[in-house]
Amino acid sequence: MEQRHRMTLERMREHLGRADSELEAAQHFLDPETLDEDEMAFVRAIADARTLVGDALETARWRLEETQRE
Repeated sequence: MEQRHRMTLERMREHLGRADSELEAAQHFLDPETLDEDEMAFVRAIADARTLVGDALETARWRLEETQRE
């Protein structure tokens, strides 16, 4: 069971890392200083998503480290 849990965490960490890279790439298409309300909504949404993905990635890393100590 522990091995399966570790593998799940590793796969989740890989997926979250790719998600963060995709969100970062999407940010390059947007102008954070735009006056356009729709584009600004995208800027905020992507920034928020990157924060959430980053938090999840950090949690996965932390949990993975814990399973390796046990």
